[in-house]
Amino acid sequence: MSARQFKVPNLTDMKTLIHSTFGITPCTWQLQSALHQLEKKNVFTISPTGSGKMFTFWIPLLFNNNGIILIVTPLNILGEKTHNEAKRLSSTTSRHNSVRTR
Repeated sequence: MSARQFKVPNLTDMKTLIHSTFGITPCTWQLQSALHQLEKKNVFTISPTGSGKMFTFWIPLLFNNNGIILIVTPLNILGEKTHNEAKRLSSTTSRHNSVRTR
């Protein structure tokens, strides 16, 4: 199996496409986080609640040649929010929950 190939965009091109697709102008830190993901670097994004971290997961989907992004959340409510947002953006999405029993 060969790895998917795609051209990593520059920040200006990313910002333009994101705005035309989502109607939102991303912050510089969101663009940089998404860019590093597209460059296949490990990324940890630390930011306050409600600041737009989830958006950094969606941005690479615009540029990764129909690839797959796996998002693991520590709380079911975050998984539900992610799933609902993906459906709203017309993305193909699948949600799986894990239940821990003792």
